[in-house]
Amino acid sequence: MRLLALAVLLLALQACASTGDPGAVRSIMFDRADALGQVNAFRRANGLSELSVDERLNRAAAEQSNAMAARDRMSHDVIGPLPRRLGAVGYDWAATAENLGRGYPSYSAAMEGWIGSPGHRRNLMNPNVTEVGFAAARDTRSGRPYWTQIFGAERPPRTAEAFPSAGPILPR
Repeated sequence: MRLLALAVLLLALQACASTGDPGAVRSIMFDRADALGQVNAFRRANGLSELSVDERLNRAAAEQSNAMAARDRMSHDVIGPLPRRLGAVGYDWAATAENLGRGYPSYSAAMEGWIGSPGHRRNLMNPNVTEVGFAAARDTRSGRPYWTQIFGAERPPRTAEAFPSAGPILPR
């Protein structure tokens, strides 16, 4: 009986660890226009083009931040790989990158951390991206904030001109 109780307890704990507690998550409100301004100022200072905000990337970023906060765990794969997460919001990407942060008290602090980290800095300076999405959420149990930036460039739509015909098919 004791082993059965222990097994049930372990299964319950495993379920909590895998899904997290969505009730313990609060979105962090921040000025996305200011966040975009910070990203674009950094890119301009480094000779790169400015980005625009894409609402689908914002949704994907919110899902990522919420999932990390619910589990109180920072991971790029907490709810699946980035390409699958972008597909789920209808973003057909040609280039993409993601920056995550935990514990930063503000977007500006997260941005400073990303600029100071070689891998995150590389994502900020990716010349192939044209759009960005932002989000943040807090785990209300630990108080830790989780920040997400997702960069992308959408694949151009395929058209008939993209598939030139070999000419008419003639009967033999």
